[in-house]
Amino acid sequence: MTKLINLHNIFQPILQVDDRLHASITGYEMLMRDVSGAFPGPQFLHSLTTQEGNERWIDLSQEALDHVLAGHPDRKIYINLEPCQMEFTNVWKFLDTIYQQYHNQVAVEITERRETLHSLDYLDDEIRHLKELGFELTIDDVCAGGNSYAFIVRQLDVIQRIKISLLLFRNEDFEVRHDFVKAWLAFAAHHQLDFVVEGIADRKLAQAFAGNPAVLQQGFYWGKGSANI
Repeated sequence: MTKLINLHNIFQPILQVDDRLHASITGYEMLMRDVSGAFPGPQFLHSLTTQEGNERWIDLSQEALDHVLAGHPDRKIYINLEPCQMEFTNVWKFLDTIYQQYHNQVAVEITERRETLHSLDYLDDEIRHLKELGFELTIDDVCAGGNSYAFIVRQLDVIQRIKISLLLFRNEDFEVRHDFVKAWLAFAAHHQLDFVVEGIADRKLAQAFAGNPAVLQQGFYWGKGSANI
C-alpha cells in the first residue's frame, strides 16, 4: 500500500517581467512537496496510478485550493494533472467539483507522459473532456516525455498555453537553451498560445527573457513558492 505522508502544496508565482526586471504575478502553479520541501518523487508518482493515492491527492488539493482561493476572487491557480490520473472516476468528479466551485480561477496543466509507447491520440478524449468541463488547458514541459511537437499540434484547438522548462537543457550552454526557447516562442506566437518559460534560476536568465510581453517567467529566481500567498 502506497502511503503519502507529510505532503503539502505550495504555490509558485508565474510572472510578467518588464525590461527592468519589474515583475507582476499573473497566477500560481500548485506544486506538491514533502516535509523537506522537495518534490516527493517516484513514490508519489506511483501513488497516482492507484485509487487510494488519488483520493489523498484530491484531499490535499481541495484543502490547498480552498485555503488560497476562498475570499480571493482575483487569484488564478494552475494545477498539475498526470495522464494516468484521468483513468479514475474520482479524479473527474473532483475536477468537476472544483470548476463548479471556482470556475476560471483554476486551470489545468497536463504534465509530461511517462509511458514510453503510445499513440498520438492517446489523450484526445480526455483533453476534450477537460475542455468541456470548462478548464483553460496548458501543456506542461514541451519537449519532455510524451509532450512532443506532434502531440501538441493535435491539441491546438483546445489548449491555451504551453510551458517549456529550462531544466531540460541544463547541460547545454546559454545560447542553445535560448534557441530552444525562441523556437517554441515562435510556435506559440504563430498559434496564439500563451507561453511560459520555467526554470528561471538566476538574473541572467530572467533578463534574457524580460521585456517581452509574450513571455511569462517562472522559477527559483522569482521564488520557490509558498503555502501562504
